[in-house]
Parts: sequence; structure tokens; C-alpha cells
Amino acid sequence: MTEYGALLHAYGLAVDTPGHLAALVGEDPVARRSAIEQLWSAIIHQGTPWTATPPVALDVAALLADPRVTDPSLRAELLNFLAAVAEAGSITTRDLSLPDFDVDAALAQALADGDEEGIWEDERLQGALYVRAVLGCRQIVPALLDTATAAVSDPSPQVQAAAVHTIGACSGVAPLAWRS
Repeated sequence: MTEYGALLHAYGLAVDTPGHLAALVGEDPVARRSAIEQLWSAIIHQGTPWTATPPVALDVAALLADPRVTDPSLRAELLNFLAAVAEAGSITTRDLSLPDFDVDAALAQALADGDEEGIWEDERLQGALYVRAVLGCRQIVPALLDTATAAVSDPSPQVQAAAVHTIGACSGVAPLAWRS
């Protein structure tokens, strides 16, 4: 079980994320729409990944196998989200080396101090968290690719198209596990 309270999305701690994930399979269409908006606005904000992005993407990939997720529009939307996550893992315009300080300790200290704003003000910590998010997206590409490949056989052309798009996005990423 992912501890989302220790992860960040674009608007702060990802404590609201489990509720949004649950709404994706719930009966309330308004809550479902809000959950989809949360994926796009907080979890992969304008293409930027956050530390919550990789675990959320894995949860979304699992939801695509959930028998309650039958609506082709929802399935296609979730696949498109996974494509965006894969694309976030392909970022190469920045040095993606891990920093030489204890990121977890710095984050824990800021949270223990109740200084969530301090996370955003500390450029070194912010940069390290960004690198961690991008590398996390790269690491999960094989799982995203498996999910998209399974969805290609979906009876809905809309879902098939989204699956192919996601496969293409995954192919543009060299996951860490595949690097020499």
C-alpha cells in the first residue's frame, strides 16, 4: 500500500490521492470527473511529474484491469494519462543525476517542521525531488507498456487508439533497468 501522505503532487502532499483513485471506480460521475482532473492537474501537472506520479500511474494501470472500469471513455482517458507519465520519464533536457545529500532526510525534516512551503523554497530539495520523479517514471515504463499492450485487444477502437498511443510513448523512454 502506497503511503501517499509522504509523497508530493503539484499542490502539496498527496493525501487526497487515495480518495481520487477510489472515485475512478466509484458510481459517482462527478467524483470520477474530478478524479480525472486531479490526475491531469496535480499528478502530471502540465507534463511535470511529482513524487506521487509513479505510484499513481501504477495504481491507474491496475485499475485498467479492474472489471468495474468498463467505460471506453474512462479507459482511454486512463491510458492517455499513462502515456503522459511515460513521456515525463523521457525528459533528457536536465541533469538527472541524484544529488549528494540525503533527500529523504531533508524532506522528512521539512514535513516534521510543518514547513511544506520550505520544500518549494529549497531549490536543491525541489530539484532532487524532480529528478526522483522523472527516474521513477522511467522505472515503471515496463509496467505501463504491459498495461497498454493488453489494452490493444480491447473491443473499443477508442481504447485501442489510446493503447497504441501509450505504447508509442513508452517506446520513447529508455528505462533505467534497460540501460547498460
